[in-house]
Amino acid sequence: MPICQIKTNYIADEALKKEFVGELTASLARILKKPEPAIMIMLSEEYMVMNYKTDTTVFAEFRYIMDFAGAEEKKQFLEAFSDEMLKLFIKYFKVDPYRVYMQFTEMSRDGAWRYIEK
Repeated sequence: MPICQIKTNYIADEALKKEFVGELTASLARILKKPEPAIMIMLSEEYMVMNYKTDTTVFAEFRYIMDFAGAEEKKQFLEAFSDEMLKLFIKYFKVDPYRVYMQFTEMSRDGAWRYIEK
């Protein structure tokens, strides 16, 4: 299950939040080649300070499972992934691109989740 955790000090209203989460879910499902119901999104409003200012700031963490043919393919994937996410953050949060921090974590299939057999 791909996981996206976003923290920001700006969430305009409930309608905008729902619209953002809907578009984000669709984008992540397409990028990560997963069905929409498998995408987990956590969105929270936080007190955030960057460069001594409380202007709109976004921190986003993405955890995913993907197979890459090599380092160059992974590099291109992450560039496209981060570019698309940045466009969404700018569109919905009106955030300065220099006030966005994104973290990408590639996980192994057997390390991503566990379940208990009964």
